[in-house]
Amino acid sequence: MSVDDQGLVERARAGDQVAFARLFEHYHTPVLNYLHRMVNDRALAEDLTQDTFIKAYNALPRTKPDLAFKAWLYRIATNTAISHLRRGKIVKFLPFLTDREHPDELIERSVTRQTDIAEALAKLPKHYAAALLLRHYQGLSLAETAAALDVTENAAKLRLFRARKAFARVYQSDAEMESMSADAGGEV
Repeated sequence: MSVDDQGLVERARAGDQVAFARLFEHYHTPVLNYLHRMVNDRALAEDLTQDTFIKAYNALPRTKPDLAFKAWLYRIATNTAISHLRRGKIVKFLPFLTDREHPDELIERSVTRQTDIAEALAKLPKHYAAALLLRHYQGLSLAETAAALDVTENAAKLRLFRARKAFARVYQSDAEMESMSADAGGEV
């Protein structure tokens, strides 16, 4: 976290609404994008993002001064999405965004690959998918990922290792099924 962010967190913890508004402006889009990837529904992601920031605003005054704000905020977002899932709502993973600058063929391949990745992530246990999204798509450090998942760094390393193995297994299995389907003329 930057020195500016730390100062904003300290001021927000003391009740400064302007400081919290600046934190909101800084983190809103990354949290929204993370939740959008998790739930594959923009409107729902916006609602979950709003819930995340409301929870953060209400809980911030009770946090410790050495709070790792970014990781803490992602933990709230992750828990909010998982709670939504536990209430019987469907959670899916959004195909990852494409670069619109590529020629049409590259975009088509990229979209197909991203859809395959999203489908593989959706088949993983949610705690594995969340770990992969936080670490590799949100760019959190291992320490931040561990804090966001509310586990130790060693537990986060182990979860990421298992998540990568599970992802590779699912992704490879899906690719093999698709290949068999193509070889059989679409009938498997």
